[in-house]
Amino acid sequence: MTEDSESLRPDDAFTLLADRTRIKIIQALGDASTPGVPETLPFSELRRRADISGSGRFNYHLKRLVGQFVEETGEGYRLSYPGVRVYQAMKAGTFTERVRIDPFDIGVDCHVCGAPQVAGYHDSLFRVRCSDDDCGAVFYKYFCPPSSLAEREREGVLRATNERIQREIASMAKGVCPWCCGRMDARVLPREAEMPQRDNPAIEHRVLHTCGTCDGSLYTRLGGLVVTHPAVVSFFHDHGVDVTRRHVWTLPFAASDERTTVTDTEPWRATVRVDCEDETLRIRLDDGPSVVGVCR
Repeated sequence: MTEDSESLRPDDAFTLLADRTRIKIIQALGDASTPGVPETLPFSELRRRADISGSGRFNYHLKRLVGQFVEETGEGYRLSYPGVRVYQAMKAGTFTERVRIDPFDIGVDCHVCGAPQVAGYHDSLFRVRCSDDDCGAVFYKYFCPPSSLAEREREGVLRATNERIQREIASMAKGVCPWCCGRMDARVLPREAEMPQRDNPAIEHRVLHTCGTCDGSLYTRLGGLVVTHPAVVSFFHDHGVDVTRRHVWTLPFAASDERTTVTDTEPWRATVRVDCEDETLRIRLDDGPSVVGVCR
C-alpha cells in the first residue's frame, strides 16, 4: 500500500480547523445529518444553516475544507469520514467540556483492604479507587469524553465506562489499537521499571501497550486482558454469568493483582486465578502476554 501523495501533514490538517467559519460549516453539516447518513446540502442551504454572511467569504472557507473534511458531490457538500470524526469530537466535548462527578460509593469492597470502593470523574478521567486514602488502591483510571457522562445517572456512568474499558482493552489484547486500528505491541514490564502509579497496591505486574501508528499507549493488568478470553467467558457462562456485563472493577482477578502469580522466570510465566462460585479456572500467560494454557 502506498501513501496518497496529497496527504496532509498533521499541522496542516489542524491549521485548516483554526477558523471559526470552518468550524461552523462542519457543525452545520453534522447537525443536518442523521446517524450513519451524512447529509448533503446545496451551497446556499449550507451557507444559510452555517449562518455565514458574504458568499465569497463562505465559498473561500468551504473550499479549504473540501478534500479533507468535506466532500463535494453533484448535489452539494457533505462531511467526509475525517469531518465526521471532528464533528463527533466537538459534540462529545472531548476538547472543550469540563465535567466533574464527585466520588460516590459503588457498593463494592476494595480488593486490597476491604474498605468501600468509590468512583468519580474529573480532568476527563474516570477513576475507581479505594475510599481509604491510607490504602491508596486505584483499580481503574480511564479517559472518557466528558459529555458522554454529564447527563447520566450514576448507574449509567458506571455502565458506560465499563463498556468503554472492556471494549478497548479487549482490542489491545488482540494487538489492535482501539484508537486508530494500528498494530499494538505489548510487553510485561519488569518490576523495577519506571511507570505511573508505582506505589499502587492493586497493581504489581504491569503490561505496557504501545501503538506504532498513533503512539497511543496504556498500562493494563494481566488479569484485565483475559476478561473476554473465550475460556473465561465460557467458564462464567457455565455458571449462568455473563462476565462481559460485570463491571471490571468488581472482578478480583481483573481489578487487582491479588490473584496473579509469577510461576516461572526462564521462560517467564504467570498464572491468573479466576474464581466463580466454588470452581476455579487458571489462565497461564507468557510475557507476550499471550494465553499459553488453561486449567479448570
